[in-house]
Amino acid sequence: MSATSCFDLIQKAGEATSSGMDSSESTSASNYVTVGVDGSFQVDLPRHMKSTSELNDEAVLQYANIFKDTYFIVIQENKSEYVELFKQFGEYNTELSVIENYKNSQKELFKEGIVNARIQEYGLNSINNYAARQLKVLGEVDGTQIAYVVAFIEGDDDIFMLMNWTAKEKFNKFENSFEYINGTFKLMDL
Repeated sequence: MSATSCFDLIQKAGEATSSGMDSSESTSASNYVTVGVDGSFQVDLPRHMKSTSELNDEAVLQYANIFKDTYFIVIQENKSEYVELFKQFGEYNTELSVIENYKNSQKELFKEGIVNARIQEYGLNSINNYAARQLKVLGEVDGTQIAYVVAFIEGDDDIFMLMNWTAKEKFNKFENSFEYINGTFKLMDL
């Protein structure tokens, strides 16, 4: 479940991040390539990012560029299993939507796993007609200042967490790119 994977992810992000500063990354579609998980979803990622398996054992998709210090993963969870588990532990608010509950539970994990976590909600309600939420998270992991743009997307059967991150010093360069990536997420029609 994402409850443990998010914390592991945050720690690995801190270990993998370094510093540097550049101008803003281009969001021109020609600089991106569509990748995904067959039969499930697709997303556009910068051409400079390469597939990896080192970021999180539970991620269904992982890409990174260690030279640019940018990282991206997708965690995919069965929606009904998530709801059932969080109801069992009394952590599910039936007055909120599934995606709002999922976002709130992940926010709590960020607060626990990141020193001096500052979390900003974007006010986003959908991505490509799917219920969605998006957060910007700044804080310290393993002594390194890190910045994230995280999207939560609800499909018919699954919920997804798209996590982009870099060193805080590089965030201005990559923030628009991270938002662009999240906005390209599409579920595949079976």
